[in-house]
Amino acid sequence: MRRQRRSEDDREYLKIVQIKRIAHSGEVPVESMGSEKRLPLGLDDLHFLPAQVSKIPLNAEDPVKTDVIIGPESKRPLRLKSPIIISGMSYGAVSEKTRIAIASVADRLKIGFNSGEGGVLQRELEKAGDYLIIQYSTGRFGITEDVLRGAAAIEIRFGQGAYPGKGSYLPPDKISPDVARVRGLAPGEGSYSPAHHHDIRDQMELEEKVKELRKMSGGAPIGAKIGCGNVEDDVKALLDAGVDFISLDGFGGGTGAVNPHIRDNTGIPLIAAIPRAVKTVINEGHGDRVSLIAGGGLRTAADMAKCLALGADAVYTGTAALIALNCQQHRLCHTGKCPTGITTHDPDLLKHMDLERAIEGLENFIRVSTAEIADFCQDHRKG
Repeated sequence: MRRQRRSEDDREYLKIVQIKRIAHSGEVPVESMGSEKRLPLGLDDLHFLPAQVSKIPLNAEDPVKTDVIIGPESKRPLRLKSPIIISGMSYGAVSEKTRIAIASVADRLKIGFNSGEGGVLQRELEKAGDYLIIQYSTGRFGITEDVLRGAAAIEIRFGQGAYPGKGSYLPPDKISPDVARVRGLAPGEGSYSPAHHHDIRDQMELEEKVKELRKMSGGAPIGAKIGCGNVEDDVKALLDAGVDFISLDGFGGGTGAVNPHIRDNTGIPLIAAIPRAVKTVINEGHGDRVSLIAGGGLRTAADMAKCLALGADAVYTGTAALIALNCQQHRLCHTGKCPTGITTHDPDLLKHMDLERAIEGLENFIRVSTAEIADFCQDHRKG
């Protein structure tokens, strides 16, 4: 394949490369991480309006509350010390070391974290079970009644920003014996999650599922995750079903393995989705009851603060959290050959991940990002 000419458009060159890949392999390409496609409008295009004269800004010593409550009217609300939640990254897609690092930081900082769709590790429950959002996905891997009974919250996963409306697949190369055990699979067997829940086919079944999970968990907040698309219709259906929170995963959200033709051309970004979701929640009379969590491509505290300013109650961060752990963005997650040990189960590669340094890096990132969000609040007199 020839090199890109200096005058050649990046997008056009990438299309040529993709055609060559397909022609050579005869297969649909698989890649890792979120889309790198630039959209006409994004969070970077938003700027805050500072308080100065008509409103007086807060001083640095003035307190800002960063606590958040997910599902405030549920029987057992999820109370967190930061609006930043670590998004779902399944065991299998990431290593056990990565999962333990995330759970350790969640316990230290009292923040939320999501199990992803690959089941739950006992060590996670022991470390930070009070902050663990159990993801109830279409594959139901490792999700037992005992796991659901102990959930701090449950998130019914309908889709995600990288491939809304599509099923997911974890290749056999990433199914280690322990991943197979947790997911309830045979060693070396690929793990496929269907595009939809086999027992949630209409509004009535959705409502029954929410009631079932609420009862089984003893009143934990029950929510749902959607890839952003038909926002108003999807949010209204979820509100009618009685969910306590809704997770919006926008265009640009990361994943361990995805077909790029879907990832790069499906769904809408958070800058368009959050206001529509907020308006629907308020118009339907659920503004004080239902929490909104926004994620998908968020990297900095500024990204997160802008989502909160648009109306989200909390934010999910996934790829940024991995970078804080020492991800170098090689974008090899789907191959099982991650050289940093974050998304591999290869014993030799796992040696490259220093668990204590990873924990320190992620803890620093969450702590500083929370402080930076508070800075924005002080600058705009929002305590």
